[in-house]
Amino acid sequence: MSSPSKIIFLAFFVAVFVAYFGDKFVALSHKAGENIKQTAQKSANEMVYEKTNMAGYNGDIRVPMSRDGHYWLNIDVNGTAVRFVVDTGASHIALSYQDAVNAGLDPSSLTYDRIFQTANGQTRKAFVKLDSMTLNPIEMSDVLASVSQEGQMNVSLLGMNFLNRLSGFRVENRQLILKP
Repeated sequence: MSSPSKIIFLAFFVAVFVAYFGDKFVALSHKAGENIKQTAQKSANEMVYEKTNMAGYNGDIRVPMSRDGHYWLNIDVNGTAVRFVVDTGASHIALSYQDAVNAGLDPSSLTYDRIFQTANGQTRKAFVKLDSMTLNPIEMSDVLASVSQEGQMNVSLLGMNFLNRLSGFRVENRQLILKP
C-alpha cells in the first residue's frame, strides 16, 4: 500500500471511529472535576437524559442526542415516569394510550372527538389536563395534553406547550439544552 493510500485509509478509520464513539469521549471529558451529576440511562444504546447541577451549566438540563437521532426524556407525569421523545413539530404533549393509563388517567372513558393531522395521517385524540409534570428542577402543573386512542401511538410526544413554558431551549453540539 502506498503512503497516500495508507493516509487515506487511516483518515477514513479515524473518521468512522470518531463518528461512532465521539459522543462518549465528549461525555467523558465533561465528567472531569464534576461534583454533582446524575445520568439516567434507559439502556446502553439510549441515553434518556443527563442533568447537571454544575455552575458551568447554570442548572440547565442537557439531553444528548440518541443514536436514533432523537432526544428522549423520562418525565414524571402525575408521579409516574413516562418516556417522551421531544417533538418540536407537535404543538402539545401527546400521550400514548398506555402512558395515559400508567399516569393514572382512564383513557377508556375519554371522548376522542378531536381530529388531528399528523405525520402518519389523520387521527382522533382526547384532551386532558395533567396534574403535574416534573423533570427536576422543572415542575409544571395543569398541563394540557392529548391522549391517543389505543393502538394508534406507541410513544409519547413532548410538544411545544411544554418547551414554551421553559425560559429557553436550544440544540448545541448534539445536545438539547433545557433552561428551567
